[in-house]
Amino acid sequence: MQRLFLISLPRRLFLPLLMAVLFCSVSVATAEAAKVCHLVVIADTNDQKIGQSVDIDQRNVTRVFRENVARNQLSVQTIRGNEVRKSRILSTIQNVNRRMSKEDTLIVYLAGHGAEDRRLGHYFELSSGEKMLRNDVLRSMNSKDVRLKVLITDTCSVFKSLKAAASYAQPQSTSTTSAAFVSLCWKPAGEIDMSACSSGEFSMGDNISGGYFTSQLVNYLDRNRSREVSWGQLFRSVKQSTAQVFRENNPRGVAGPAGGIQRTQTPIARLDMDSEDSGGGSSTGPRFGVRVINSSGRGVLITEVLRGTPGTQVNVAGLSGPVSLEAGDRIVSINGRRIDSESDYARAVDDSGQAMDFEVINKRDGRTYRASVRLTR
Repeated sequence: MQRLFLISLPRRLFLPLLMAVLFCSVSVATAEAAKVCHLVVIADTNDQKIGQSVDIDQRNVTRVFRENVARNQLSVQTIRGNEVRKSRILSTIQNVNRRMSKEDTLIVYLAGHGAEDRRLGHYFELSSGEKMLRNDVLRSMNSKDVRLKVLITDTCSVFKSLKAAASYAQPQSTSTTSAAFVSLCWKPAGEIDMSACSSGEFSMGDNISGGYFTSQLVNYLDRNRSREVSWGQLFRSVKQSTAQVFRENNPRGVAGPAGGIQRTQTPIARLDMDSEDSGGGSSTGPRFGVRVINSSGRGVLITEVLRGTPGTQVNVAGLSGPVSLEAGDRIVSINGRRIDSESDYARAVDDSGQAMDFEVINKRDGRTYRASVRLTR
């Protein structure tokens, strides 16, 4: 038999205790409600070849956010058509940054044309004729220290040297933020950089569902809105389903930019977060814990090594005991693959198993060392 225990309090203590409980509850709810997700959607719809597909992507991304984030916690800025210019994109992001508090989340989504320069990395080919480096967007996003910054792009990454629709119902806003978006937008902190395809690949799509990558991203969010998910779980699922859709629609592959056949589309991501499940598909985040940038010299330049990650426990040939990589070191190869750009680096780490061999140039003596490391899952 269950017993019910009742606690009796003097009346003079009951009201203060009740008020304290109510105050704590209201404070927690108020703190959660004060967080805002700032979404910047950039859709290069002016291009005659992909404009209709990009328009579908823009509408789908906007819809899934409006249906999952409470209207008082969501701010949406849309740049499309003739507005898609480098100055407008960067100034919009900077203006949004100025309005954000430290606990807010910034998510930038861009759909259009893209390519990759082996020296300067990934860039966007705007219909205005301008070229905009991915790093320019990331720098603009990083101009203010906020809770979480996410860059998601659906563009090609074919190698190219850088020289100078359907009818849609208006999405219904919601008064409550779904469980999935609470776990994605409010719980983690850090930086996320996600792209629709790997180096040297086309990002594919059609005029019915939009881009393969974006349609799978939106489908995942629609299916899982009622439960908590992580960015790692999201990326793993979208990466797999994007490749599957590519193979279903292109069983013989597509003619690649270098004359070969592209037989899949492989999204890549950098997930640098403090959450437990940050490593799912993360290439330069906690899986290795080493952040890099493109460099004019050999390899990629290390800018940061996160504490407590594999990058601080590296085995170097000829040295006894593990050592930590340092900012200023350069990684020139991974598993025998030459590394010339951030994208090369991200894909090589992502393709590695738990054990990874690499070559690093030490900043102190300029010598090249062979090293190995055990990665997290």
